[in-house]
Amino acid sequence: MVVVPSTLDAVTVHAEGALCTRLAAVPSNNGRLPNQVRIESLPLGLRTGSLRAAVLKGPQGLRVRDIRPVYDVRLPPETDLPAEQRALEEARERLNTVSSELVRVRQEVATLQKLKPSFPPRKKDEPHEPRESALTAILSLAGFLDSELASLNARQLELERQQRDATEEVELRQRRLEEGSSAVRGQRAQLYRAAIITLSEVGPADEAAQLALEYAVYGARWVPGYDLRMPQTLDGGTLRMRASIIQRTGEDWSNVRLALSTANLERRADVPELKALRIGRRQPPPARSGWREPPPGLDELFVGYDTARPLMPPRPEPRLERRAPEPVYAEAPMPQGAVLMEEAAASPSLPKPMRASHAMPSVSAPPPMQVAGAATGSFRAGGPPPPPRAPAPGGAPAAPKKASSSLMKRRVVADEAPMEMMKEAAPEELEDTDGYGYASQDLDTLGGGGGGGPADTPARPTGLEPAVDLLDYGSLELAGVEQPGQRGRLQPQSEDKSRELLMLLGVHVRVDVFTLVALYEQTAASVHHAAPPAWSVPPRQSTPHFDYRFDVETRADVPSDGVWHTVPVFSAPVGLSAEYICVPSMEPRAFRTVKVENRTPHALLAGPVDITLGDEFLMTSPLPTLSPGATQRLGLGVEESIKVSRNTRFDEASGGVFGGSNMLTHHVRVELANRTSQRVTVEVLERVPAVPSASEKDIKVDEAEVRPAWSKRALLPGETPVEGERAWKVTLQPGEAQTLNATWAVRIPSSKMLVGGNRRT
Repeated sequence: MVVVPSTLDAVTVHAEGALCTRLAAVPSNNGRLPNQVRIESLPLGLRTGSLRAAVLKGPQGLRVRDIRPVYDVRLPPETDLPAEQRALEEARERLNTVSSELVRVRQEVATLQKLKPSFPPRKKDEPHEPRESALTAILSLAGFLDSELASLNARQLELERQQRDATEEVELRQRRLEEGSSAVRGQRAQLYRAAIITLSEVGPADEAAQLALEYAVYGARWVPGYDLRMPQTLDGGTLRMRASIIQRTGEDWSNVRLALSTANLERRADVPELKALRIGRRQPPPARSGWREPPPGLDELFVGYDTARPLMPPRPEPRLERRAPEPVYAEAPMPQGAVLMEEAAASPSLPKPMRASHAMPSVSAPPPMQVAGAATGSFRAGGPPPPPRAPAPGGAPAAPKKASSSLMKRRVVADEAPMEMMKEAAPEELEDTDGYGYASQDLDTLGGGGGGGPADTPARPTGLEPAVDLLDYGSLELAGVEQPGQRGRLQPQSEDKSRELLMLLGVHVRVDVFTLVALYEQTAASVHHAAPPAWSVPPRQSTPHFDYRFDVETRADVPSDGVWHTVPVFSAPVGLSAEYICVPSMEPRAFRTVKVENRTPHALLAGPVDITLGDEFLMTSPLPTLSPGATQRLGLGVEESIKVSRNTRFDEASGGVFGGSNMLTHHVRVELANRTSQRVTVEVLERVPAVPSASEKDIKVDEAEVRPAWSKRALLPGETPVEGERAWKVTLQPGEAQTLNATWAVRIPSSKMLVGGNRRT
């Protein structure tokens, strides 16, 4: 087996988890490629059932025949203890030298700081008058102190840095010396995964082959985000999609081709099996694809082995607590006609030599699966089946009806696949049914009744459906020669004899595999508790009805540190048009908005968008999901250069022929002024009172005068309609002002009044 190096080439990050692809080069030795290669340094969280391998480059006919995951224990290199001891002593000596020099420099600094100019003491009879001082000497002393202290302080800082470095070097050498002992080495062993790939045999190959290994891991997720850059004039701009990725898979993604998928990594992709519903007699279920019967004469292959070497007793198998089976009686070998002879044994008129077989000593039966396998092996080899149980002393012989049911079961088993490869039936099912849903009391009615004779009896099912675990060939193993009833046949692996755990038996290191795997799973699950960026939406929430894959333009690096990393994805061609919206009845301000039209062939997922105007960051807004061709509106904050004012007037008068109604007239006047240096389009929203459907006869609303004319607002997808909403669209040149007027009247009966008062402006 050849260990080949591999490099991580591509990673597809799903909503939860990732799919990694490694490339490995298989060199040729003397013109031939090895039959088995081993790829190491795979992450511990590798999903066993996700391993895939393919040949990307190689000679014609080279194929991947098998791939098996195993564990890999990586040990640290051996430590040269004498060399480490010498290095530790040298580090300590250097630390002592630097510390001594630092103490000397600090003493010199303290000595120089004590130097001060001094004057001779005055005599008692000397008058207290200022005397002449040597100014030049004082200045010289000050200059000397400054220059000496500057050099000593620089030297002190350098020695302090060297002391820190020497202290760290001593600590490092001490740790390496401690880790070099055999007691600590086992604790430093790291557990990884590896893959063993079996290749097909090909002819001479001069060039190396290239393999691709694909596997899935947990502990990775991503959320989309965007970056919108627009000029100050809001005419045009660019929108770039980016992704925030977090991963704790156990391996760093360095210079890999990244792809982002919204699909669920755990989603089943099996083709559904549609079962037909038929009316009539029951038919046997169709055989499952992928199942083959064992070849005939399988047990004859081991005759020579059994002759040369006696059979060993079967190995003890781990078994669950089961109900104690009934005893089975052994019998001497019989010819191949034993099955037909057993039919005669079930009859009360059995000859005496055949009925004497129950006097043989009895043995305890193994679990039901082993009994069935052993009995089936005897049928295949032409040996005798187990004889029927002897009746209790003084008891009546078994009823013929029950005996025929047992016979039918045994004959079906003898003609079909081995019992150890079939689903194990419950004891009560074996007693009441014949293995295909036929009740034992109905066996006699299948051939008669309803006016039909034996010729009308439907054909009995002749095959058994294999269990689901027998179709999972990756988890099957070939039974050994020490298992007489099962040797040469595929059977499911026992949980305590996994191939991956058996590979660890050759590693003489104490490694708690289950603890390390559980610790990795806990670490990988921590990415789900990390707080995502603001306004982030998981991909599965924004795309519940479709899946898509985004390919990153350039290779990227994402370390396995559990921190969000931003990766640019691509530049999205979108249409951007700026608009200003104003609702003066709520707030007399104009708000900047931009319409984003998705012109890409794929959807833009919901997520935060960072908006930059010119060279200034403006704000972060949420962007909803945009399907291809859809348009959404983004808010950009208040525009202070557009002035808005709203004035209202209310009139109430009596109307009608006899004054039986009140006219509530509302006058609204909105003034706009453009103080920007560019042309702007402002959408002014007003709301006319809406009449409930139950009061249409009593209340009438008439729009009397509107200048300029308004219209109902055109809504974008996702916007909530507002009843009675009206909109003006006004285009203002730089420095231009315009006035908008609207008048409407509400007519109500004079005996009634609006809830909250008639005045509504």
